Amino acid sequence: MLRTLAPSRPIAPALAWLALGLLIFGACLVGIFARPIGFLSAFWPANALLLGLLVRYPHLARPPAWAAAAVGYVAADLVTGSAWGMALWLNAANLLGATAGWLVLRGLDERIRRLQRTVSALYLLLAALVASTVGALAGCGAAPVYFNAPWTDLLSLWFSTELMNYMLIVPVVLAAPRADDPPQATQGGLQGMSLLWRAAPISSLLLAEGIRTVIGGPGMLAFVVPGLLWCALSYSAFTASLLSLVVCLWTMAGVATGVLNFTPAHAGDVFSLRVGVTLLALGPLAVACASAARAEALRRLDHAVRHDDLTGVLARRALLKQGARLLASHQHESAGAAVLMLDVDHFKQVNDQHGHGAGDQLLIGIAQAMARELRPQDLLGRLGGEEFAAVLPEVSPAEAHAMAERLRSAVEQQPFATAPGGQGPTQRATVSIGLVHSATMGGNADMDTLLLAADAALYRAKAEGRNRVALA
Repeated sequence: MLRTLAPSRPIAPALAWLALGLLIFGACLVGIFARPIGFLSAFWPANALLLGLLVRYPHLARPPAWAAAAVGYVAADLVTGSAWGMALWLNAANLLGATAGWLVLRGLDERIRRLQRTVSALYLLLAALVASTVGALAGCGAAPVYFNAPWTDLLSLWFSTELMNYMLIVPVVLAAPRADDPPQATQGGLQGMSLLWRAAPISSLLLAEGIRTVIGGPGMLAFVVPGLLWCALSYSAFTASLLSLVVCLWTMAGVATGVLNFTPAHAGDVFSLRVGVTLLALGPLAVACASAARAEALRRLDHAVRHDDLTGVLARRALLKQGARLLASHQHESAGAAVLMLDVDHFKQVNDQHGHGAGDQLLIGIAQAMARELRPQDLLGRLGGEEFAAVLPEVSPAEAHAMAERLRSAVEQQPFATAPGGQGPTQRATVSIGLVHSATMGGNADMDTLLLAADAALYRAKAEGRNRVALA
């Protein structure tokens, strides 16, 4: 028999490392074209980009990633005419700096690394300081060799530009949205607001930019702070970080144009400007991290209030509220809606024979088994004890009965664990179900009325022998 060979597993990582090398190569070209003649770049995004990607995607952080990045660094210098010795020295310092920052951030909780905790900005600042210091110390010796300048000037300029780049670029990479992020996490604090109100924070930035262009002066660096803080409170951490990146780079360019040259001749002024821009970005970043942490805490609290803490399905109050809203919008349609009451048969015997822990595991397993059978638009909740309820919109009486039978069968056929993690012996269970359809109640019944009718049908199902569906 011929056997089809499966693709080798390293293909995907190899492509990722190749893409990383190409990305670093492109970022280096951006930095090289931003170099003043005869000295280091005024803006070097490659190191911050490398650090952000290695922290965001830990599976990439393997020796081939550093090798790919090294090739990208050196290749960019060589194709633009740099000498071998300078390319190897400076890019070794680049790699050392980025690696030092990665060592600071790699062991942190993912939510800290994704800028979803109040302390995220402080950890990022610490990593940026360490990375900038290590890179500057490793590279500053090249100043007298290749640039005919004191090593202290290169130390100052390298440290300040790297600190600024890390604090502006790494947050954008870490906070970039993912496909599995909840919608609230990518919308910030303005979800549900009108488009005009959503645009207000960005409009304030544009207004501040116009004002400082007219007024000018030494205080112009801080004119955009209120707008950046408003954006940090209003938008997601990614959007706020992206706006900070654009505004801070524009600010630096505006201050430096015609005044500063990013060479040792202006080392003191350039150091002051870059550190000032870094601190300008730090405030909004800290606010954005705190806002993201607060939003997540509110989401978790809302989920805890609306869901049963044992089974994870809707809690009684949330089920009644959402069910009433669902019935009001669907029961007058042609298909109508149905309500099911479900009760675990002989549940007290499970607690008596196996203990309450086994009973809890049984309830969890039954809730999960039923949830798998229901449609996305259906509601499932725990009313209390071993009793559950479900609301099925847009179903005919026949479809509702078929769904109830599927739920009953799914529970009956599945063995359930008696201990967390699937440990211990398994147990079997059945459920009795009472079913009522809105069409049988005249189409005007509310949630409470349908629940009472389903409850009466449930008692009949139990009286008739359990493990069955009874119709109201």
